[in-house]
Amino acid sequence: MLLLTLFWALYYALHSALATLWVKQAVEKRWPRAFRFYRLAYNQLSVWLFLLVFRYQLSLPETWLIRPDPLLLGVGYFLLGLGLLVAIAALRGYDLSEFLGWGYVRGKLPPPALSTNGLNGVVRHPLYLGLVLGLTGFLFLGPTTARASFVGCTFLYLLIGTNLEERKLLRQFGEAYARYQQRVPRLFPWGKQQHQR
Repeated sequence: MLLLTLFWALYYALHSALATLWVKQAVEKRWPRAFRFYRLAYNQLSVWLFLLVFRYQLSLPETWLIRPDPLLLGVGYFLLGLGLLVAIAALRGYDLSEFLGWGYVRGKLPPPALSTNGLNGVVRHPLYLGLVLGLTGFLFLGPTTARASFVGCTFLYLLIGTNLEERKLLRQFGEAYARYQQRVPRLFPWGKQQHQR
């Protein structure tokens, strides 16, 4: 299980590093004509590496932490479904062409705008909220050591990732994002807003 945890940690570290502004700027400076493919390549690399690590996880023997009973299964299915619905609703608030990288390839992207509508008016990171709910349900449906490793590493990544993303968004949108932070909780609707910058 230690090797699986290491693989997930390396995956998320690479995923975060490649999303930083300084890596993007370095790539753009080195290969300016090819940079429009960066987001598309980043997404492709993310998907294929994720599938590779997940396939390794599936090859491991199942070691149960607890055996799920009907109540745990019911809660698991509910959270998994709710997480999926929240994630789909969150994606509606994004430009999917930009999100997937196609807009960059075609060079047809408007300047970035701060979106505070829809679920972004409830929490600042609604897609991550959907992931938290869905992955908690996924773990409840099969509470094994392998799933716990995956879900634990993902939650740690989301915690670190939201901090990194918040810094990037503050640099990008300045005072408008700072006001948004004060108005809207980060991840959970009942969470505290950030009152500091």
